[in-house]
Amino acid sequence: MKKKLTTKQEYDETKAIVEALISEATEKGMLEPEMDNEYTRQISELSKLMATYEDEYMHILPLREKTPLIRSIEEYFYARNMKQKDGARLLGINESVFSQILSGKRRITMPIAKRLHSKLGINADMILEFA
Repeated sequence: MKKKLTTKQEYDETKAIVEALISEATEKGMLEPEMDNEYTRQISELSKLMATYEDEYMHILPLREKTPLIRSIEEYFYARNMKQKDGARLLGINESVFSQILSGKRRITMPIAKRLHSKLGINADMILEFA
């Protein structure tokens, strides 16, 4: 396995390999959440090489960083294989409101904060710190 990508050509070739691996793994049902196999390990390793290249050479502006609270909410639903609409339903809010919360465009209200704690079991201190 290559240690570092140093040219745009190496980056593009690696990207093509990752895309092919994702396609093949998806076809074979080997890319489900929580799976650990040769596909997922290779995709992970190559993706890290690509991310390092992007950081060092492409000067891509980072997306808005998610707070630990938002990451906890997303991890809860990902671990249960739930979609955003399922999360909105569980929390008793409109799907577009939930989407805006997850993207950082809308603040978490006290009623929603209470539901995050009671229904998802998210630590109250985290909710208070990052809501």
